[in-house]
Amino acid sequence: MVREIDLGNGGLGVSTFPGENGNIYAKIEYYRGKDVSVSIPESFEEAPVTVIGKKAFLGAKTLTKISLPKAVSSIGDYAFASCSSLKELKIPGGRIEYGIGVFKDCGKLERIVRKNGPDTGADLGDAAAHMEADLLQKDLPYLLALSVTRLDAMYLLEDDTAGSPEWFERLDGALTLFLGKDDSEGFSKMLLCGEEDYVGDESNLDTYCLIKKKEKVRALFARLLHDAGLSEANKKVFAGYMRENMTAVVWPLLLDEHGEDREYFDLLIDIGCIGPENVASLIESMGDRYTTMKGYLIRYKGETGEESSFFDDMEL
Repeated sequence: MVREIDLGNGGLGVSTFPGENGNIYAKIEYYRGKDVSVSIPESFEEAPVTVIGKKAFLGAKTLTKISLPKAVSSIGDYAFASCSSLKELKIPGGRIEYGIGVFKDCGKLERIVRKNGPDTGADLGDAAAHMEADLLQKDLPYLLALSVTRLDAMYLLEDDTAGSPEWFERLDGALTLFLGKDDSEGFSKMLLCGEEDYVGDESNLDTYCLIKKKEKVRALFARLLHDAGLSEANKKVFAGYMRENMTAVVWPLLLDEHGEDREYFDLLIDIGCIGPENVASLIESMGDRYTTMKGYLIRYKGETGEESSFFDDMEL
């Protein structure tokens, strides 16, 4: 029997079931409503919530944040699929069994936060180790989200060693493999299956490949901006891909999605995508948009030694 918990702007369908030990546990069967944020209760009628059911939150398009209770140990197939506004998911730190397609089409998912935080093994009395732990705490949620949204590497989320040096190597290995994929991979299958009826311009090979390159660049932005555990060798490889695709992919994507976010511009300067040789043309391509960051690049241009008029640059 499924009963419903009232959330104000929606509801959670909950059932109970007996465990092998004879105790009673609760399962989230469905969500309905228009909440922006949902925190699933720890228990229902004293039964701890341990299961998020198959398709429980499928297509919940208003939700931006979901917090799971600490006893959750199983998440069913497509549980959060097509939650197109979901940005943050809080999960317990213990082992969780995941089904297939749990985060399918969750393109805006930026952070997966383990509530107990990463276990770095750092001595908190050591200032350097404490700073490293803080950096890891800041970056790891973004990298966990990257592993399941862009890289389709659920094993990285399930890994108990997340945040260790070995885990970062596995993450960057998965990212390297992702970059190496042929951009046309899957195109012929899509056409044969008739999926072009649903994806519009993707039925054009050039457009399809451009979409794939954009996915790779989004993944690289996430990794390079959250660089805990990133080796210099891997950073060099990732930066090289960004430089190779700066004009055709990286710069247009930046303007479309992060045109006023300074950290993205700083990153491109740091990895050599923006420099004295191209900054003038980049400023010109901005037109009359993004005035704050256009002014920032004009100042950068001046600092690199090029003579220019601020007002002339603003009129480019």
